[in-house]
Amino acid sequence: MDHRGGAALAARGLDIEVRRCARRDLERVLAIERASFGKEAWQPELFLEYWRASPELFLIAKHGHGIAGYSITHADWRGAELESIAVDPPNRGRGVAQALLNATIARLRSQGVGALRLMVSTSNEPALRFYQRFGFTRVRKVKSYYGPRRDAWRMRLELRPK
Repeated sequence: MDHRGGAALAARGLDIEVRRCARRDLERVLAIERASFGKEAWQPELFLEYWRASPELFLIAKHGHGIAGYSITHADWRGAELESIAVDPPNRGRGVAQALLNATIARLRSQGVGALRLMVSTSNEPALRFYQRFGFTRVRKVKSYYGPRRDAWRMRLELRPK
């Protein structure tokens, strides 16, 4: 972590800085959301709500002068939930999501959070492999989480050593 609360990662020749999302970043975050999820993108108001509710865990990843991705996590007494993570399509495969998730996990561990949970589509094999590489395990299948016949896996990562 650097003095601004960010973390730097050199990934495959791309310098990535992870830091808290500032209000001025939200327009770019929304553009990444639309590029990543199309008509299933969240409404702008929801991003503002998360930015206000969980500012320490609403992160952006920058490389050069641009924002390449974001992640939103919410923590409470039950643990933490990775609510959303997205990388701008031209920046995918360059370690941006890895940098975001590494920074999130480090922040959660420093806060003493015991587990990180998330939902992922059962048909999203690349995302499933990505999360499994971090040590997430499938907990249960949630029927129709994303709509009719669009199931999700509830996944969990233990953050405390066993």
